[in-house]
Amino acid sequence: MRKLKEYLMITLVSVQGLLVISVAVLLPAMIFWIGSPSLSLKLFTSSVFEGGLFECIMGTIWMLLGTIAISGPIGVLAAIYLVEYAPRSSKIVRVVDQSINNLAGVPSIVIGLFGYTFFSYHLKLGISLLSGWLTLSLMTLPIIIRGSEEALRMIPYSFREAAIGLGATKWEAVRDNVLPVAAPGIATSIILAVARIAGEVAAILFTACVLTMRGLPDSILEPVMTLSYYLFVMLVTSPKFSISKAFATATVLLLVVIFLVVVATAIRTYYRRIWKW
Repeated sequence: MRKLKEYLMITLVSVQGLLVISVAVLLPAMIFWIGSPSLSLKLFTSSVFEGGLFECIMGTIWMLLGTIAISGPIGVLAAIYLVEYAPRSSKIVRVVDQSINNLAGVPSIVIGLFGYTFFSYHLKLGISLLSGWLTLSLMTLPIIIRGSEEALRMIPYSFREAAIGLGATKWEAVRDNVLPVAAPGIATSIILAVARIAGEVAAILFTACVLTMRGLPDSILEPVMTLSYYLFVMLVTSPKFSISKAFATATVLLLVVIFLVVVATAIRTYYRRIWKW
């Protein structure tokens, strides 16, 4: 009976794993299969007024990079404080931990409404890149903080003790001994954050995006076009849209995300080669 239960459990887990892998492989493959015939150099380099996606591609890249530039340092520093400096018995730390968990569960449309009300309206930032960066940063912070915390906690405490025993300060021990070794895990958390916001529409619907614009924004206080928002508008509000253009837009969005993930993975692999323990 015990062997039968074990066999059934292994079969159930294997079937579920195969289903997940199948969806993860077939969904991008289907998008690439339908969208790739519409890909061309003109699609990447020409304006949306000429049938291209140049403004959308650049806007998506700027949106992702700007968000990570804001939330990355804040999330890593917050994780360093919570792991290395904050007393675990403190009520304030428990409140902060619970707040991070709650923030991770807030729907993106609610975060978008908050971003519009606070950043765009009260802070007078308007519909702009900066408003979108700050709004998406609220979505990525929980992922970066939690991932960085786990990466820091995986480093043996002996690394810190050895550095302090040789005369280093607490910060020097963390900066020179702990952070370089935890860099691959921190990079992984940033990769997950990029994947989380790459196709986001609801959070930037009210804060950063416009339907059409000629050229790129001149400052961070101007709106931007993104692939996800452009695809959303094309599918929902356009009565006569081109299905091939929609799949081509989705394919380009996947390519942008894959490119950023490959770059982040390369950085993580590089650090793993250097720091071996």
